[in-house]
Amino acid sequence: MRIKFFLFLFIIFVLEKSNIRASDNWVGKWLALDQWQSEFSIILKKNGIARSNYGDGQKGFWKIIDGNVLIKWNSGKEDFIFRGVMGIQRLHKSTQSEYTSGMKKIN
Repeated sequence: MRIKFFLFLFIIFVLEKSNIRASDNWVGKWLALDQWQSEFSIILKKNGIARSNYGDGQKGFWKIIDGNVLIKWNSGKEDFIFRGVMGIQRLHKSTQSEYTSGMKKIN
């Protein structure tokens, strides 16, 4: 019974560490494109805060989902960032539109 308990704790520890590493891969400043191919930046901070200079600027929170990123902006819009066949992709959703565009990390 004691071995199962320690094995359980070890598995939890390993999963938590892998989630932290996945998070570190996404933290930083990203160059994104909107549906008209205009450039803007998205900054993902370690504390889960997301910022963007798109339009008048956006603020929100991000989290890791299956190794990818979900950003929920305070405006109600969402971005899902993932590694796709064509590199890093951003799926943007709002009540008025939905589109996919590319992204690249700039630091």
